[in-house]
Amino acid sequence: CTFPSHLFPSVVTIAPDHCSLFNTTVLVSSKLDTMALPEAVRQHIQQFIEHQPAVQQLLQHLPSDLRQVLQTPEGFIAIIATVALGLACLVALVGGRKRKGTSILVAGPVNSGKTTLFYQLKDGEKPGVVASMQENAAVCSVSGKPVRMLDIPGHHSFRNKLESSLRDAAGVVFLIDAVEITPNKVEAADMLYEILVNPGVQKQRIPVLIACNKADLEEEAHSVEFIRKTLEKQLDAMRKTKTVGIGKDAASQSPALGTLDKPFSLQGLRNKVVLAECSALQGQLADVKSFISSCL
Repeated sequence: CTFPSHLFPSVVTIAPDHCSLFNTTVLVSSKLDTMALPEAVRQHIQQFIEHQPAVQQLLQHLPSDLRQVLQTPEGFIAIIATVALGLACLVALVGGRKRKGTSILVAGPVNSGKTTLFYQLKDGEKPGVVASMQENAAVCSVSGKPVRMLDIPGHHSFRNKLESSLRDAAGVVFLIDAVEITPNKVEAADMLYEILVNPGVQKQRIPVLIACNKADLEEEAHSVEFIRKTLEKQLDAMRKTKTVGIGKDAASQSPALGTLDKPFSLQGLRNKVVLAECSALQGQLADVKSFISSCL
């Protein structure tokens, strides 16, 4: 911790071996000794220390070495400054800590297998009817941990719901149809783009798993590497055109996706974005479950 220079003539640094209240107070007090407090101020503080019952009662419960320091005006000011600094550091630490979400969001284009994945995680078996025009929510057990899962339909009318749900997301499982990625690359990249540039996702660095579904169809499914390159190419083109549009309309500004003067890469984003194969229909979800566990 460092005292602001505008409060003290020189900066006081509390080293790791001066972490006790006594040592910290002595350090601050020694600096105050060099400040030459006005005599009137010293006398006023000294009278306060000697005639304030609460102060005297407090001094009686302190170790003799600390009590001796605090019976001086410099020491008294030092303890107040030390406590204030500690509180300020605590507030900064707590206030600066990222708020972690409580749910895992399942998103992706229409017919990518989201609802099948949801029910596999919820019930451990594939559902009879997989098409869904409404969101699904449930508390599931993943690797022995209770997880609140939220499945958002891929239809464009649910984009506002997707955006609002990201505020409480601990992680996002973005499902891709590994068989139909080529004809659906624009739709998939557009939805993924909206997730990745979401201010909450960027600020909280919410991790994203791009789950390449239907990996059990080995002859038809594209590889993870092919899907990664396809999405990166599409996202690179999108961020350039959308950034131009955003610049013309200040009211619709959103964070940029990556560094615009460098080739786009999912690995270069501030939040963790990984890809993995899976099969929602066959229950091949080891990588998905591992990702979810890491988000909790």
